[in-house]
Amino acid sequence: MKKYILGFFPALVLVACDTPKIPITGKRIPVVSYEHSIKVDPDTKDRTIELPLSEMGRDWPQLGGGAGHAMPHLSLQETITPQWTVSIGSGNGEGRFLSSPIVSEGVVYALDTSGHVIALESSSGQILWQIGISPSEREEAIIGGGLAFGVGKIFVTSPHAEVLALDAKTGQILWRIPTQSPVRAAPTFSDGRLYVLTISNQLEVLDASTGKRLWEHAGITESAGLLGTACPAVAKGVVVVTYSSGEIYALKAENGHQLWTETLSPTRRPDSLSSLSHIRALPVIDQNIVLIFGHNQKMAAYDLRRGEKLWERSIGGLRTPAVVGDYIFMINSHNEMICLTRDYGQVLWVKKLESDLEHPYKVIWDGPIVANNKLYIVSAGGALVALDPTNGKTLSTTSLGVPVSLAPFVAQETLYILTNNGDLIAFR
Repeated sequence: MKKYILGFFPALVLVACDTPKIPITGKRIPVVSYEHSIKVDPDTKDRTIELPLSEMGRDWPQLGGGAGHAMPHLSLQETITPQWTVSIGSGNGEGRFLSSPIVSEGVVYALDTSGHVIALESSSGQILWQIGISPSEREEAIIGGGLAFGVGKIFVTSPHAEVLALDAKTGQILWRIPTQSPVRAAPTFSDGRLYVLTISNQLEVLDASTGKRLWEHAGITESAGLLGTACPAVAKGVVVVTYSSGEIYALKAENGHQLWTETLSPTRRPDSLSSLSHIRALPVIDQNIVLIFGHNQKMAAYDLRRGEKLWERSIGGLRTPAVVGDYIFMINSHNEMICLTRDYGQVLWVKKLESDLEHPYKVIWDGPIVANNKLYIVSAGGALVALDPTNGKTLSTTSLGVPVSLAPFVAQETLYILTNNGDLIAFR
């Protein structure tokens, strides 16, 4: 019997190969289109976009600019040029950046992909101190982790499943505690507490002075997800945490008591990656509104206290939007820059950005940051682009010469860009 099967199988293959192929003529149309047509809402066509006045002297002490992640309209000169470029250490390769550097009290702090924290003078880029934070037996490259500043300390989250507190002036390690699993997201600091989200959907809240664990909260553990997690947003005594399962929780910052919970349900998509419920963009708390942006083509606004859904749109993305005044500026999953109203989610304008011709659905842009009445974004191809926030038109393009995969940020009238090779560029 075994010999009969082996002899028969090649015959089947031969017959199949000899079958003539009939070419299919006509235009090929995909059964399911990935393109989601976003159109301007008719009710907004005559609306004039006016940003709040720019704020001078602002630091960037943690990812998102502050604990609530609502970005102000920042101050910057009309024309900016590179002032200095300094290597912070190892760049993308075996390791990978997932969080940008921070700036506080005239010092820039950055974490490289080999597990070293460096402090630079913001005016000149001069190195003040640097220290390795990886355990002695773990010298390999790291993926993710991040920094936050508070009460004279630099807080560091590590993929080695640790949280550390460093003296901001000297880099000395003040305390070091283990977490239940690795941490790829930057920490969030607010009112003496440190909020740390692990890759296993475990929120750990620590006393920033001592590292003592105050309370914990857990979401559903997911077997698959995107690289990285979104650090929690904290404002008005409420912490909003999003898990890779698509769960959203609003908790009392003091004790973790649940105020409300929601789920950002995925839009039906034709492939497994697009159907993931993972929320990668940072949640934003602006006034009494919580804004959530999912990878799965969904974004929604909720009432901070009650959890009531205020509006929802079938728009999604991985990048954290800039919520400035009454407007949301975001890059979606199709390399489009979109401006929406914060209160109702109405689309004011849409601009199609350049895409990768070989991979048209790969998001190659990051940002935006809003400064001096301009939207600044960066591309994986190494371009810094300024857009008009009133209509999305390109105002200027600057070639950086190297790839960039992290959003630019602004502190003390200086725009910073961390390139993939680990160079930090300061524009002023």
